[in-house]
Amino acid sequence: MTTTLLHPSIENLQQFSDSFDIEKLLQSKGVLPWLLANGWNYDNESCLIANIIDESTSLDEVWDSKEFDFNALSDELKEKLNQILEHFYL
Repeated sequence: MTTTLLHPSIENLQQFSDSFDIEKLLQSKGVLPWLLANGWNYDNESCLIANIIDESTSLDEVWDSKEFDFNALSDELKEKLNQILEHFYL
């Protein structure tokens, strides 16, 4: 299975434009824009995932989080998340 990640851009986040200020979100150094651009919905779950990743210092710390069961994600979402994590931690 090949998964292609989309870089956060105004075009990739346009579907969420009513929920937040896209320009401000794109200036963020956090993971939320990456999640949204790559298929996550703008909801409490994606915000929780983003917070866990932003506050973690390693890949292991993310995957071992007690706040969210990352293993419950579908294989496709886990693959996308793993690629996003590699972008932030490598």
